[in-house]
Amino acid sequence: MGSFVRTCLSLCLVAGLATFASAANPIVTAKNRFRIPFKVDPAALQRMNAQELRLYVSSDRGATWSLAQSINPEIGKFEYQSPGDGEFWFSVKTLDGDNQLQPNGRVFEPGLMVIVDTREPRVDLALQEVQQGKVQLSWHLHDQNLDPSTLKLEYSQPGVAGWQTVSVSPRSAGQTTWSVPQGGIVAVRGSVLDQAGNLGRGTIQSTVRGGDGAGKAAMPDTRQPIASMNRDISTETANNSMTGALSTGPMIQPSTGMVGRPVSSDVQSRPEIVKNPYTTGAENFDEPPVQPTVTPQPTNAKVAGMGAGDPLFKGRIVATRKFQLAYKIDDLGPSGMSAVELFITQNNGQQWYRYGEDADLKSPFDVQVPQDGIYGFEIRVHSGAGLSAEPPRNGEAPSIQVKVDQTAPTLELLAVEQGQGMQQNLVTIRWRVQDANLSETPISLYGAASPAGPWNLISDWRPDTGSFRWELPPNGPSQVFVRVVARDAAGNFAKAESTQPVVIDLKRPSARIVDVAPGMPRD
Repeated sequence: MGSFVRTCLSLCLVAGLATFASAANPIVTAKNRFRIPFKVDPAALQRMNAQELRLYVSSDRGATWSLAQSINPEIGKFEYQSPGDGEFWFSVKTLDGDNQLQPNGRVFEPGLMVIVDTREPRVDLALQEVQQGKVQLSWHLHDQNLDPSTLKLEYSQPGVAGWQTVSVSPRSAGQTTWSVPQGGIVAVRGSVLDQAGNLGRGTIQSTVRGGDGAGKAAMPDTRQPIASMNRDISTETANNSMTGALSTGPMIQPSTGMVGRPVSSDVQSRPEIVKNPYTTGAENFDEPPVQPTVTPQPTNAKVAGMGAGDPLFKGRIVATRKFQLAYKIDDLGPSGMSAVELFITQNNGQQWYRYGEDADLKSPFDVQVPQDGIYGFEIRVHSGAGLSAEPPRNGEAPSIQVKVDQTAPTLELLAVEQGQGMQQNLVTIRWRVQDANLSETPISLYGAASPAGPWNLISDWRPDTGSFRWELPPNGPSQVFVRVVARDAAGNFAKAESTQPVVIDLKRPSARIVDVAPGMPRD
């Protein structure tokens, strides 16, 4: 039956759902067939008179669900074979003795996420002699679940025995240069693994003149290419567990070891090729695995600290420090294109920094920023003759802005009270939520008879009104627990649950006379 991915998916059959602990970190595997073992509570199974467990799967991140397998609870594991590569979410429901699914309704909570990736990473290498006696290597690694830390680059050249290591920071894209004293063939080979263990390789070679060669000047190109930034921003990853404070302050200045530099307002010529101050030293960021690229629709949201009146933020909001900017090249001349540069600002253009170059000269541009905040971008393209539009000047507003918000909303569940008199069947739920970028419908509500669930939907996503009156179902439980879930425009979630039950008592006490006793005798 081949190799299987083994992971323990704890199930509480009082709830009938997998716990969120297993879903926090997706499992990446190169196998499209795997087992999902689980644990059950025998007492809970007996109380429910459980007939079977049903495994549901979603291949579109929870938008739709389908039944994958039904098993006897005693089997102890599910077996699943994916139809191909992709991201698969799994949820479990229990069929009780009354042929009812628990939890019932259309509510599915993912208990496990598995990314099936059988494809090898693609390693693109470019090697050219940028000037006499100096070669430049550019690399670009393509994979949805890349592990850049495994990047290995080696070179061989005239006058050097064997293969030598190219010392670079392990990143998905970059470039480096070195000297070649002698003319001849320079060869480079590279390899990298993805998180599923697939190995990708690439090779390239070029004939160079070496330190004593002679070159010819390129013919100038009088045409100047134009680059425009699209409004499409593709997020590569999301991490809703990070709680760093929102930063709207000055841009982090390059410190010791960072050779990036701000763009001066009088810069006219092409800046020298330097490292990106935003990614230098950032290789140790604890980034979650790269997810399949998506292109979310533009979002308008309220932004704190943007000036008088808090105007609407005219940009995109993402819950990740890694995203992609799409761009388009127009009016390219016969000399072609030699570089695509990206410029970045964090104070609406008051100070611009040169972010770096796009290694493969193809849209989109991979971007990584160090923290939450609002970032503006401009792009410039250089012709083969070195001509381009001048960099953005300090004080020039960006053409597009992206707000990075990895902070989940602050959510507090307040009083949960049963009504009185004629409103005994109404439970009032109150909450308080705070976030700079709340969704237009940020609140959903759930109820359960016990802290373990099953959690049934009370109200789907609704506006933040601060309270909701829940009409109890007939013959409902004698006590209820409440869960409130909040979301922001970036896709961060928070939840709050009641720790003590609300005792539901819909009966009105009554009394009746049943006997008459003689009075006490008189003295």
